[in-house]
Amino acid sequence: MSEKSEIENFANEFMVVEGLKGKAKRMKIMKIVEQVGFDMKKLKTSYLRSTINERIAHH
Repeated sequence: MSEKSEIENFANEFMVVEGLKGKAKRMKIMKIVEQVGFDMKKLKTSYLRSTINERIAHH
């Protein structure tokens, strides 16, 4: 199995656990996996940091 398919499988598993859908999110997660490795906790932290602007409600 190639490294790219391992990363994609790990990203898909993370998306199922977190209840996420969409190709753009999968691509973002795959890029983060390349940076932080196959650690679910580090991946979750990095993903939440990368989406912080989307989660801030401006009034």
